[in-house]
Amino acid sequence: MSDITIKKVSKEVVAWNKDIEFEYQGKTYLVTLNWDNYDGYEITFKNKTNEIPNWAAKWIEEGEYAQSLLVILDEMTEGVSE
Repeated sequence: MSDITIKKVSKEVVAWNKDIEFEYQGKTYLVTLNWDNYDGYEITFKNKTNEIPNWAAKWIEEGEYAQSLLVILDEMTEGVSE
């Protein structure tokens, strides 16, 4: 037993990375989703050229923030583990 008593803890997450495998329209995609306090979200598709597929680029550019592919992937994977 320790003589230490924790009275209060504050933790701030300022950045994270998620490796995500998901399926869209019958095709599987592997991505790394990054977020930080300063730059927000970034996504890297793990394919031969690390390019964003046309459907995803359109979704990211045209969607409202709450409906962005990046936000949706983040929310759908929150609390999910391997």
